[in-house]
Amino acid sequence: MYYAKADYSFVRFQKSKNPKKKYDAVLRHKLTKREVRVSFGAKRIDGVPYPQYKDATGLGLYRKYDHSDSKRKTNYRARHRVYLKPGYWSPANFSWEFLW
Repeated sequence: MYYAKADYSFVRFQKSKNPKKKYDAVLRHKLTKREVRVSFGAKRIDGVPYPQYKDATGLGLYRKYDHSDSKRKTNYRARHRVYLKPGYWSPANFSWEFLW
């Protein structure tokens, strides 16, 4: 799902209520003030989070899964670049900016 940055503003991060995701990004529509949650950051079936380059959400709930391997970061970004849309919020956008 993509949300236009012109229509939605970022509010905060919080731990995800979705058992398959790490975080929710809360966005607020600028006119209607309705809030939407964008879940991002994958967890395995058993609930163990996948490692990320660096947890920069400010919450740091999954900081112990930081691997800081620049080669893995480069490979992740090469694979996931196609999911980004300029001017839009999306799970890929949040993962790209705040986990990778």
